[in-house]
Amino acid sequence: MKTNFRNMFGAAAVSACLLLAGCGSSASASASSAPASSSAAAAATDTINIELTTAPVGLHPLKTNDSPSQYINNQIYETLYNRTTDGTSYEPLLAADMPTYSDDGLTATIKLREGVKFTDGTDFTADAVAYMIDSLKDENYGSQRPSIVESITDYTIVDDHTIELHLAYADGVLVAKLAHSNGAIVNPAADKAQDLLVDPTGAGTGAYKYVSSTSGSNYVLEANEDYWGGAPEIKTLNYDVVADEATAVARLQTGEADFYPTISADSFGTAAQISGYTAVSEESSSIYYFAQRSTADTAANSLMANKDFRKAIFEAIDTQTYVNSVMEGKATFVKSVVGPTLIGYTSAMDDSYIGYNLDDAKKIIDDNGWSGQTITMLVSTREWQQTVAAYVQDSLSQNGITVNVVSEEWATFLSDAKNDKSFDLTILSWSNVTGDGQQMLEPNFSTKNGTRVKYNNADFDAAVDASAKTTVLEDRQAAMLEAVAMIQGDAVVTPLYSANANYVYNSAKFDNVKLDKGGEFAVKDFTIVK
Repeated sequence: MKTNFRNMFGAAAVSACLLLAGCGSSASASASSAPASSSAAAAATDTINIELTTAPVGLHPLKTNDSPSQYINNQIYETLYNRTTDGTSYEPLLAADMPTYSDDGLTATIKLREGVKFTDGTDFTADAVAYMIDSLKDENYGSQRPSIVESITDYTIVDDHTIELHLAYADGVLVAKLAHSNGAIVNPAADKAQDLLVDPTGAGTGAYKYVSSTSGSNYVLEANEDYWGGAPEIKTLNYDVVADEATAVARLQTGEADFYPTISADSFGTAAQISGYTAVSEESSSIYYFAQRSTADTAANSLMANKDFRKAIFEAIDTQTYVNSVMEGKATFVKSVVGPTLIGYTSAMDDSYIGYNLDDAKKIIDDNGWSGQTITMLVSTREWQQTVAAYVQDSLSQNGITVNVVSEEWATFLSDAKNDKSFDLTILSWSNVTGDGQQMLEPNFSTKNGTRVKYNNADFDAAVDASAKTTVLEDRQAAMLEAVAMIQGDAVVTPLYSANANYVYNSAKFDNVKLDKGGEFAVKDFTIVK
């Protein structure tokens, strides 16, 4: 992949400015006042058609960790706790109340909601919570987030609706972790009897249940009329996976689609002009970032083990110009991978940011005779990653570094990015549904869990662990600051931007359509326009 991005970037910036003129920057919504098109204004139904441009990896919440999967799984399964839509706090979901703690903070007692059933009619009890914990701790199970239960040494089932969690330390992130979709409660019997990745029938307690799917192209859910929280207003969820964003926008324009939860900055202005639709852009917790392999054993180019070489690569990429010109108000330029919207952030974290400095980058390259080196950049075929890759490729060419861009389909990318020597540089993102900075650092960068970045730094791990082993915010912040200073100062990761949640929906048919700060949504809370 070789692109003259200097020309393309200028054209894209002009196009984006024209498309997005008049749109708000950090929180905006736009709806056309003209009558809806004939297809969009067809008699309101109780079916919502949702567009995805990337196929979900699977329908098992404990074994998948990608946004497309969560967009479906969050309707089927539920967690013990839930982050509020405004991102400021947590509330009980399958739990009946917030945990109560022993004086030493090492025992958390959780009362569970009564009268809840899985969609196959099985009662939800403490056994299902225990099953979730055991599954996440089982190295052979295939969990994507074992760190959710890392602080839990064991548990006691007091009765059907009470469980005691025995903790290794006073976990300041326990509720946040139990609000993560990768810690959702699955029906143990269903999980043992069938492959929930492809058939989650009867497996969840959520407001919707699985009906059918054509892998990679279509997924259908229907309302759980016996849902403990009351039957949802919208009765059918139809997810269509389309080839690209242009197709998704076209389907919005014709009324074939009602909701597109991930529209890009480039297409936002066009979508905002669709009759009867509302386009929303608002602040979120999502961080998009560059990651570099930092050892000869894990990188494709052994020179990546040199910190100065990694620093020169980051210094050659003008991220602020990219954010300001391409994202055009639909993202925020940040200097820390623990972003300003997350619990634990302090402005001192910005001090370790390696900023754009082309002169210094060239000096490092020239002084060491590194001009002519080739690095491998692994990306997915998702459009936003392709755009960023072209920009990076052009930027580093000005510094004498050739970037070999390897593009893979989403699921393959997620898998191959864990392999040694598969890349030197990549782009990753984290929606951070918990809203806690520790849950940015531990799952993505710790030695145990950071299987893509492979930082493998014991001092970093100790700082991250310390940020969880207390409930005192100031102490947690100090430990997170130490961790951020290490991983950014070592030129292993650097933020690209904090993305807004950008989405479009058919406001002629539906109301109360919202994404939370982690970019997730619950269709049970949507309503039909009467």
